[in-house]
Amino acid sequence: MAPMLAIHRPRRSAGITLLEVLVSCGLLILGLSTVAGLLPLAGSRLTQATTEDRAAVLLANAMAEAFNRGLVSADMFPAADPDGPVRTVALGKVLGRLPEFSDPHISEHFAAPSTEGRIRCGSSRTFTLEDVLAYDPPLYADTPVNAFSRDASGTGPRKYREGICWGATLRPSTAAPQPGERATLSIAIFKREGDTAGGQIAEGMPLVLTRVGSVYEANLAPARALLRGCSWLLAMPPDTSRPPRWFKIMSSWPWAGTNTRIILNNQDDFAQLTGASTAGSTAQVFAFEGIIRVDEQVVTLN
Repeated sequence: MAPMLAIHRPRRSAGITLLEVLVSCGLLILGLSTVAGLLPLAGSRLTQATTEDRAAVLLANAMAEAFNRGLVSADMFPAADPDGPVRTVALGKVLGRLPEFSDPHISEHFAAPSTEGRIRCGSSRTFTLEDVLAYDPPLYADTPVNAFSRDASGTGPRKYREGICWGATLRPSTAAPQPGERATLSIAIFKREGDTAGGQIAEGMPLVLTRVGSVYEANLAPARALLRGCSWLLAMPPDTSRPPRWFKIMSSWPWAGTNTRIILNNQDDFAQLTGASTAGSTAQVFAFEGIIRVDEQVVTLN
């Protein structure tokens, strides 16, 4: 009988090797870095969603204010010659300054409200959506102090902290509007009020757009900040026979250094309004910084 051969099998060590630990740590670090990279994007999206939500609330408030305060009325317009140009009344913290702008091409299209209209507008707080809560820095405690219902002295009215604001333009159908006639009410929502410096509105300025192929180009350095995608601009017609009109910027990108090229929504209407329909032709616009949305509707004057 042949002897049996013994089979020796290698012993399997218990636990894991150092190489497996290193590979696991590398995968863990890769996953955590991916999650950490998503946090700023998530925060940015949350901020954008909050701003859009507050803008929708403010738009509804603005519509209610316009009708309840009697801002959609024929006597909102200053006395005008029936044979003269049709001028748009500008209201609010930002748009209300358009009649004061030094550029005659802009000021000839806009007018300040009548004396009765300015009284109905109330104070500057009419055009602001205040922040719901206001907190003071902590003094003797580890948490901030809610200052919403008190001022600095602790006994006065509630603290006032500005949030986003709105402005409106009311365009009549005739030079001397009467009750019962139609008008176009446009409400624009802004992230902040801005200040007037050097005779110009900090959040907006006139720009000249040049037609280049099927797009428009601005050759001014500030245009890149003012002509952002998903923002809005106010197109200025070459004469007062047609009203200014809002257009949304669908796309914007840098071009040739400080230049900016844009594509507009309803671009054919923009070309017809401004006369910039051929290559090399120019269009006068008024661009704003910090504008969120614009809503337009036809109303009947009271």
